[in-house]
Amino acid sequence: MTSDGSLLTVKDVSAAYGKVVALRGVSLSVNRGEIVAILGANGAGKTTLLNAISGVLPITAGRIEFADQRIDGRKPWTLSRAGISHVPEGREIFPSMTVEANLKIVDAFGSGPVFTVDDVLNMFPRLRERFRQAAGNLSGGEQQMLAIGRGLMARPRLILFDEPSLGLSPFFSKFVLGAIGALRAKGLSALLVEQNMRAALKIADRAYVLRVGSIVREGTAGEIADAPDIQEAYLGA
Repeated sequence: MTSDGSLLTVKDVSAAYGKVVALRGVSLSVNRGEIVAILGANGAGKTTLLNAISGVLPITAGRIEFADQRIDGRKPWTLSRAGISHVPEGREIFPSMTVEANLKIVDAFGSGPVFTVDDVLNMFPRLRERFRQAAGNLSGGEQQMLAIGRGLMARPRLILFDEPSLGLSPFFSKFVLGAIGALRAKGLSALLVEQNMRAALKIADRAYVLRVGSIVREGTAGEIADAPDIQEAYLGA
């Protein structure tokens, strides 16, 4: 069972694509109301880890617990209803549908805070301006806002973000990451994979460093940001 305060517990989890091992004995936790960043180079296994948590990729060893229930082996749609929302890399919106339809297509069966369409539009005013437009006509930043808004409409308690600022302009990147940081005040927890590691550490409470499928460092966001070897390897110092 998860410990007091812990919403998500990943314990000794391994996963593979065929014979290629992508995760090796990964353990981490996300507490209630906490933002946790997953840092690492391309190919470290960050997306694989999110896919394992959300049920997209079966694990080969270990266990995953969410809200005091073991969840590994369950299908993604059952985990969505349990309160886990996944905003994947690439956004995966429905381009031919309007912004309105993309938001309203979500089943709000989660157990977390209620987010209405108006809540999402207030959070991302640009979407209100594009409300009747096809989602495929939005800019990259607007599409990312829509993907986040759609994830919130599912009423998650935990939301998984995979590279939310990837390909965005500095303005949209700052806006999107700021919006993710503000979710803490709404009572949500988040697990954040983000290429802009400095920006991720500014909004995260804690962080884990993933290297070749294994956790090699963990600590508060400040501890990770200040570590000389982390600065040299990942932060360009």
